[in-house]
Amino acid sequence: MLVFKAESFSECYRESISFLFANGIENSARGTKSTELLDVALEIADPRQCFYLNEERGSQKKYIAAELLWYYSGRNDVAFISKWAKFWESIQNPDGTANSAYGNLIFKNPEGRGPTQYQWAIRSLIKDKNTRQAVMHFNRPAHQYFGNKDFVCTMYANCHIRNNKFYMSVFMRSNDAIWGTPTDVAFFCSLQIQMFQHLKIVYPDLELGSYTHVANSYHVYDRHYELVKKMMETEFIPESIPGIVSNLIEVDGQPSQSLQTLMDAILSNEESYLIFQDGNDLLKWIYTHAIKS
Repeated sequence: MLVFKAESFSECYRESISFLFANGIENSARGTKSTELLDVALEIADPRQCFYLNEERGSQKKYIAAELLWYYSGRNDVAFISKWAKFWESIQNPDGTANSAYGNLIFKNPEGRGPTQYQWAIRSLIKDKNTRQAVMHFNRPAHQYFGNKDFVCTMYANCHIRNNKFYMSVFMRSNDAIWGTPTDVAFFCSLQIQMFQHLKIVYPDLELGSYTHVANSYHVYDRHYELVKKMMETEFIPESIPGIVSNLIEVDGQPSQSLQTLMDAILSNEESYLIFQDGNDLLKWIYTHAIKS
């Protein structure tokens, strides 16, 4: 396992890409050429520092804002998210849905029985602070069929409370270091922070621990080689995600009323819309970037 540790995602990310280009092995999976490392972990000491600035390509905030809204709403319709990224249309199912709609996978229950993945993880940690069972599954057996254009990359998230700190680790079978990693890390770090807010109701003195992002295949496609070279010539600057003042979801994983109001604002044709509270809040950040930027 190759482990890259730093205070921020920006530092881990830059170091991992540099190592990948220097030591990666060429691979051709599904007819696409890439440079790949196996079993890579990015350990971010402060999950709040999950964005980065770079003159060539930094965190794609407009898309991340839309993706956060899509995920936390529990939706899986490509019609919504494709307004910000057309590539979803190329991998959608015949019914217009996406398999990799992460919020739909953990906040909804497609099997129709038992708790959702998010409910299971929260309840496990509340029942036993030291549990090893607070797991959320993303890739499912139902995704294993030939011809699947959207074979979910994320396998599972594992959550722990140790030494009065809340840790999250996410394990991915495959991660495109340029298009995938920065947006995935942004969502999962936000998920850890939201889950942390819910757990503090039960454990008021709980502290936020590190986030670890594990990719069994960490790769850069050949179409991005020149872009990465240019990125490496400029500075990677850490940037933090806004805090959560108004919850995006309830403890049971259902969209909060504030999130629903935000969704109504996004879908509204009105030029202006009343937005929650002032200050540095993730909901307000989502609205500002998804619509205004």
